[in-house]
Amino acid sequence: MPLARLCGAASPNLRCYPSPESCGNESEGDVHPNHQPPIDAIQQAMRDIVSLHRVTVDQLGDLIRVQRDTTSQLHAVSEAMREVGALFREMVGAHGRVNEALVTLSAQLERMSDVDDATKHVIQQLAEQFHRAVPQLEELAGQLIGFGVLLRHLAREQERLALSALTQELERRLPTLFCRYLAQLRWGVPGVFYDEFIAQAASEELVERWLAPDLVVTGILRAGGSTVPIVVQLAVVPEVDETVLDRVSAGAALLAAAVGPVIPAVAALRPGDASEAARTRGVLVVSARSVQNWEQAVARWLTER
Repeated sequence: MPLARLCGAASPNLRCYPSPESCGNESEGDVHPNHQPPIDAIQQAMRDIVSLHRVTVDQLGDLIRVQRDTTSQLHAVSEAMREVGALFREMVGAHGRVNEALVTLSAQLERMSDVDDATKHVIQQLAEQFHRAVPQLEELAGQLIGFGVLLRHLAREQERLALSALTQELERRLPTLFCRYLAQLRWGVPGVFYDEFIAQAASEELVERWLAPDLVVTGILRAGGSTVPIVVQLAVVPEVDETVLDRVSAGAALLAAAVGPVIPAVAALRPGDASEAARTRGVLVVSARSVQNWEQAVARWLTER
């Protein structure tokens, strides 16, 4: 089968070029039907690159929108949980107050001898109605408790999705965030660097500490002339508090003796008010737009060692 026919049968988008033998048999005026000038091939490649870039930008835009929607939904679920909790507490309080009132009324009735039969009958009916309503109230309380459990489960799932979206966005932004501080940048999940940094470690605790963060950045410090690679361990958490700062600091201190300089870092869905505590400990606070406390972290984890 001729080559041109074979190519055409395989794929309509596959370009075939004439063989040297066929080129020698063609006249200068003949043009092979599938021949594409080099400039056209370059222009087509450029169009393909632009198209791929646009697809990538669209995908990143979708990821950011998902993160924003997830965060908004998480806030809505949290607000609903607070409202359910307040309603449940109010219902329990009302139930208790009614019960106390009935107990008080019963005690008073026992001390009163001049209450007529009609009044006693009305009070007894009221008490009976309340007792009949107790199972319904208990059922409602059980439903509210179940609803609260469901809301908490939904809140955890929403938070998990929001953390995943934030981690993906940060992984995309890491080169831009750290390029001014580190040269020869590499980044990814901790397992990417397992063989290079931690595979020879004898302690299982060291391995667990290495795999604990969500992302790792490594490179050579631009300032100071050092050629020793440093590691930034980034933990993506719902919020930053003293417990989180203690955990990442302890992990960095333990790993530093085995793998060299390690700087702890955190990124949070809800940054909160722990920025000063992070600065004091030399922990980086990373967002999609900035890296805070770099000088303090270098002073704490590199120059002091």
